[in-house]
Amino acid sequence: MKKFASKKQIVLLIISPILSIVSFVLTYLLDPLKYASQSALAAIPAFLLSIIILIIGQNINTHNEVEKVSADSERLSETVKNYLHVTKLGTPKSAWEYIINRLPVLEYVQNTSFNFEDEKDQTNERLYDGNIYQQSFSKIAKQVNHGLVWKDIGDLSALERFRKIDSYVSEKNKRNYQFKLITQSEPQIGFIILTYLDGTTEVLFNWDFRDIPQDPVVLLSRDLEIINMFAAQYKGLWRVGVNDYDSMATRSTSKK
Repeated sequence: MKKFASKKQIVLLIISPILSIVSFVLTYLLDPLKYASQSALAAIPAFLLSIIILIIGQNINTHNEVEKVSADSERLSETVKNYLHVTKLGTPKSAWEYIINRLPVLEYVQNTSFNFEDEKDQTNERLYDGNIYQQSFSKIAKQVNHGLVWKDIGDLSALERFRKIDSYVSEKNKRNYQFKLITQSEPQIGFIILTYLDGTTEVLFNWDFRDIPQDPVVLLSRDLEIINMFAAQYKGLWRVGVNDYDSMATRSTSKK
């Protein structure tokens, strides 16, 4: 593909001046403005047309080159991201937006949400009460209804948010969205594992607001060892988590 693009670029570079010269000669000989008696004047429109063609050709070449550089830059960025063990993604708000924007190309999501009582106000203010997060409930449910599998595990502070997502999920797709609760006896690291439709997996971690005055910097990794470590942690949390029996009981009663 690169060789083809390169050959195309060379052809355009060669053709542009050739077309410019040909247009000059033809316009001069055809003399569309009938300057036959004044040959010097006949060269003016021919010259102007050849310059215009040359500029157009140059602009096309420049545009193609810019697109090529942009594509190469994206490939380089992805290569670096895959190579590095950890990449700084940004604040929790921007990291959550990163996830929501990728919902259509995700296949499986394993999310955690843990907050201690003394940090709830800060996390609500900096993340959960924001428009991006509040609007994400229906967006997540929409993709769940289209086949995305999303699992949530968290403490009681996350229960209301989990129930809200669940309320948007259609009955026939309820098994695609599952959540469990655990009682915190010690601090848990917040993280989310994303699996894409093409099989690529990445983990986002360091969401926690505790004991720091500013927003934490969420980190992203595609390193297999790091992902396996968090996957094992998620499996252990899921194993000890319990279902939301109140919600299940309410749903069961409503069916009768």
